Amino acid sequence: MTAEGQRTEFATALRDAIAASGQSLTQLHLRLRDRGNPVSIATLSYWRSGERHPEGASSLSAVDDLEQILGQRPGALAALVSRTVRLGGLPAPRVPFDDETERRETEETFAALGAAPQTAIRDISTHMSVMVGDDGAIDRTTYRCLVQVTSGTVSELPLIDVDEEQTDAFLLITDVVGGTLDREYRHPAGRLSGIVIAFDEPVAAGETTLFEFTEVYPPGYPRRRSAWHATARPSKETLISVRFPAEREPDWCEEYVESEDGEEWTAPATMSGRVAHTVRHGFGPGVLGLRWGYLD
Repeated sequence: MTAEGQRTEFATALRDAIAASGQSLTQLHLRLRDRGNPVSIATLSYWRSGERHPEGASSLSAVDDLEQILGQRPGALAALVSRTVRLGGLPAPRVPFDDETERRETEETFAALGAAPQTAIRDISTHMSVMVGDDGAIDRTTYRCLVQVTSGTVSELPLIDVDEEQTDAFLLITDVVGGTLDREYRHPAGRLSGIVIAFDEPVAAGETTLFEFTEVYPPGYPRRRSAWHATARPSKETLISVRFPAEREPDWCEEYVESEDGEEWTAPATMSGRVAHTVRHGFGPGVLGLRWGYLD
């Protein structure tokens, strides 16, 4: 089927699903907005008529939400978005730190790792599961990442971490799935470190790969009471969850967002029992995080 034919099929399927649901475009707009995927009524109308089609990480995320809102099976609408649209063009990655020193040291760390420019990687989803110890600081964090290659073939992915204090120690990388820890580097200034995950198999354009790993905080490593994810370009989904030990729930916990120009937004975190979480769709560039504290 041609890309044009696939776009027409998407519009037809969306139109039928909306009609069957009995919902108006205004209702769909409001429900998408509440899920963190704001799509204008005009854009929904264009998708329904076939004049335009979803493209970009935030639009594809909205299609996933539309499937749920309209009672469709997972992938029923997303599968009709053409592969060309799915790959699309990527904006140039931008270091999401406003501090000039952090920007410079990030670039130096990438260079020291010998990492290829990440111009052909799309972040589909990043899930961070954080376990807090009895002292109220992070013990370990497990990452589950899904990425898509948009051009050429990619065999590895570099990742950067920034510490609140200077240290010569490395976080322990364990339980790597879908790849191996190929190399790591600690910047001489002592606050930035980087790792490179080599994928089990090279990933070609249009393909996705899922990998996982866990960071363990060794004795003597600076303790953190914040968990954050920095992204250099929009990510379809970013989820951070923090689990606190029994009888050690924080006295306060907030989510925060830092834009690349240094602006910050905060709000009370969503708590369910001993778990706090924050989630964004189409987020980036910038920093999304949770932080917490104790009155004692």
